[in-house]
Amino acid sequence: MSTRQRIEQLARQQVVQSSWRLSTMRQNQARTFADPVEAEDAFDMEVIASLSDPIIVDMQRRGLID
Repeated sequence: MSTRQRIEQLARQQVVQSSWRLSTMRQNQARTFADPVEAEDAFDMEVIASLSDPIIVDMQRRGLID
């Protein structure tokens, strides 16, 4: 299971910088990306990897996660 968050840094109520953070239930460390396309690609690859991760598959089988 993976999550993707958009992080915005504000100055005077305007966005001055955006980044995207990818985190996962797998053993990987969370990663941050400046490029939204790169973040999307990394998210897609993480979802694919999670679908075949034995720990995640077992958690889904036991109903611990969706």
